[in-house]
Amino acid sequence: MWPYGKRFRPEFGVTRVDLAAALVFGGRVPQYLPAQSGFADVRDEMTMIFVESAQAATGGPLFHDAARGGNFRPDEMTNRLTAAIALVRAAGLRAEAEALAGAPLTVTDANDIPAQWRGYVSVALSRGILTADGAYFRPQNSLTRAALAHATVRLATIATE
Repeated sequence: MWPYGKRFRPEFGVTRVDLAAALVFGGRVPQYLPAQSGFADVRDEMTMIFVESAQAATGGPLFHDAARGGNFRPDEMTNRLTAAIALVRAAGLRAEAEALAGAPLTVTDANDIPAQWRGYVSVALSRGILTADGAYFRPQNSLTRAALAHATVRLATIATE
C-alpha cells in the first residue's frame, strides 16, 4: 500500500481496487491484463490489471459481488465481509470456507452475515486473517488499511505453512 503523503493512515478505509492491488502486489494472484476490461466501470490500465487479476484468479473470482459485464465499483470502500471472502479465497482456503457455509458463528452480529458467507468469516477469524472487534465482526464496516496490512502478513504466513 502506498502512503497518503508522508503517513500510512492506518484508520483510513480501503477501496475495492486497493484490496485487489494489495493481493496482486503481495503475490496472492498472478497478473492478468486482457485486451479490454470485463467491467463497465474499469477503463484505465492501472485499475484494470488489478481488477482483472483478482477476478481471473486460479481458484475463481476473489470478489463475489462483481460479475463480468457489470460494474466492479473500484473506488467504493471495501466492507469487511467482502474483504473476508476475497482474502480467504486469495489464501487458497475457499474449500474450507465453503464447507463451513451456514455454520454458526460466535460473533454477536452473526445474523448480519448471510449464511452462505459465514464459512468465509469463520475461516478469516480462525486463521487470524481478520480480527473481531470484541464480540462483533462488523461485516458492513469498511476494511481499514491497518486491517489490510495485518491480513497481508497473515496470508504470507499461511502460504509458507
